[in-house]
Amino acid sequence: MISLELANLTDVVLRIATLAAILFLTFVIARLFGAILRRVLRPIPPLLADQAVKALSLFIWIIGLLLAVGQLGLNLDLLMVLMVIAGIALVVAARDVLSNVVSKVFMGVFVPVKVGDYLAIDGLSGKVIEINYLATIILMDDGSIATIPNAKFVKDVSVNKTSIASRRLSIPVSIKGTVSLPRAEAELLKLVYKYKAHLDQRFPPIFTVKNRDSSSVEGELDLLVADPEQRETLSRELTVKIKEVLDKLEGEAV
Repeated sequence: MISLELANLTDVVLRIATLAAILFLTFVIARLFGAILRRVLRPIPPLLADQAVKALSLFIWIIGLLLAVGQLGLNLDLLMVLMVIAGIALVVAARDVLSNVVSKVFMGVFVPVKVGDYLAIDGLSGKVIEINYLATIILMDDGSIATIPNAKFVKDVSVNKTSIASRRLSIPVSIKGTVSLPRAEAELLKLVYKYKAHLDQRFPPIFTVKNRDSSSVEGELDLLVADPEQRETLSRELTVKIKEVLDKLEGEAV
């Protein structure tokens, strides 16, 4: 009888010790991963980084508590159901924030807007002074500040009124008829890619065929320079490089 009570007592002590160890490790892991995530998210706004760290910490604690509850021999089914319901409620409550964050990602790829551009959207117009993960801030003509949710740029029509005439660069290209046009185009775009640091990344280079006959193809390479002051220098350098590439292709075609 005594030995049975000692065995039960030992089992209880082991369970409590395991429970305490799980909670302690959960605390350490949550702090460690939180510090790592905060360092990784240093470039983004602090408020957004804090929310991400809190979400990660909550996720780690949920896993730790599930393991701890399992050590007590309790049924996890009800707890799992409650967690799923809570997770769905959290996503629904934060749908507007998530929509703006996701829209910021799409803006960087599909919507040509950057700080300094003059923008018009939803009846508002002004100069873009900040683009964060939730909203785009514009300085309006009357000096007031307008905050536009990023989701607006995905749903509504926006007009970028920034003049790009001083940054547009069009280089005429003449390709001999003996040269494969697809290969010539690929080589030209490969050449331009080497100068991507000097170009506006929102507008990829475009090669357009203007005229074509049996002897040659007349085309045009359109680029958008990031700095207008480098436009002429870049034009001269690219013109020389393009001629070298085409001469090489013509030599190989002979």
